Amino acid sequence: MKGSIAKWQACGLNEIQLDIPPTVYPPREDTLLLDRVIAELESGNGRRMLEIGCGSGALSIAACMRGWKVSACDVNPLAIAATKGNAAKVGLDEAVLEVREGGPGDIGNWAPTEGVDVIAWNLPYIESDTEERLGPMEDAALIGQGEPQQLLSILSQSPEMLNIGGLVLMLHSSNEIGDNLSQSWRKAGWATRNIATTTIGDERLTVVACWRPFEQAGITRLDSCQSTNDEILNQNNAIEGTFVSTEKQVSGRGYAGRGWVNSADGVMGSWLLSDKSIERGAEYLQMASTVAILDTLSVFLNNGLPSHSWVHVSSLEAVGLRVKWPNDIWLRTSTRIGKLCGVLVEGRTQGDDVKIVLGIGLNRYSVDQVEESQGWNELIEETTEELLPVIHASVASLLECHPLIGNANLDASLSPIYASMRMSLSEIQNQAFGLDSKGGLLTSNGVICSTGEFEWVWN
Repeated sequence: MKGSIAKWQACGLNEIQLDIPPTVYPPREDTLLLDRVIAELESGNGRRMLEIGCGSGALSIAACMRGWKVSACDVNPLAIAATKGNAAKVGLDEAVLEVREGGPGDIGNWAPTEGVDVIAWNLPYIESDTEERLGPMEDAALIGQGEPQQLLSILSQSPEMLNIGGLVLMLHSSNEIGDNLSQSWRKAGWATRNIATTTIGDERLTVVACWRPFEQAGITRLDSCQSTNDEILNQNNAIEGTFVSTEKQVSGRGYAGRGWVNSADGVMGSWLLSDKSIERGAEYLQMASTVAILDTLSVFLNNGLPSHSWVHVSSLEAVGLRVKWPNDIWLRTSTRIGKLCGVLVEGRTQGDDVKIVLGIGLNRYSVDQVEESQGWNELIEETTEELLPVIHASVASLLECHPLIGNANLDASLSPIYASMRMSLSEIQNQAFGLDSKGGLLTSNGVICSTGEFEWVWN
């Protein structure tokens, strides 16, 4: 088998030529997608990156040209030779590009010698029937890179590999590995967010970002308190993501001043959000938080995450979960219909100090004092302690302003919310057709801002 030469033009850089030995994956549309995401991180300024599965070296070389110091690895020895050779052709040396054989799941000495700020991985997604295009050795090498769960395990055992504020970028397809990726990382307590997509024929490719949620914020667990929202509002020097939860809340409150009575062993918690988050509107913040709860329940129901694709809402509808706009989750079972979860966003301004606080109350069991209530015990067996880290990660996934990727796309919240509430609209179901950019319900008569203006039914 003969090698080939490929032209490669990374985002914003000059075109170069890459030598591609047999069995080595050449740059394609997926490479361009991941490169565009890396380019949007701007100049590396000496920051460090690890590329897993470097292939021809296209992504690693481009990152070095943007000022990153890169460690690259691949299980295919011909890929190692190609990356080193292609890097030398453009004048890069080992001071900026270190190349090692191996990868997650491999015993080889592939790990970077220092912590990195970004880990980039174009995951194996090409099906085995592509042998004519790639060759059997290349296909075997792609599979041999290992699954993303192996990287998750490595980062758990060696957290210093990813620096504080670091990001894992993985490109996946709509195959089984891709479908399970975000669910498994979220269950392990990592925030996950889709940040770029493209479609190639019947294949949908997505770059998902994973990070440790609100990494430098404090987490407090109280035996009891008046209100977790008040605990946050009364704190001095708290930063975005500061989280307080309690086993017993004496004076909990809900939307529009209503009281909130939580079930025994339920989730009662509050987060400090960025003071800029209110620019998206209180309704939006409440709905994004509601999607975080839908994601959390989906993790333990072994379903896809609604925030990653609204089509996963259908699995929640099948078990009786509905959203009552703008901030309630209700559950219908064979015996009763009741409110499962409530969300409340509050703000306080004192001089130049602005605090935006999110409170979530989620019942583990139905509440005796509340006629229309439900508990997650009707759906899943997990305890509060098992749910809390996943809820924390899910809130960050939707609402954290990460320094490398900024805010979540509005559609990640609005599409799943509308999908999960559309079956519960009664009198205006033929008129409701979406949500505005701040979460208001759009109808032929304008934007409705009060749930009292129409009737809800639970189909």
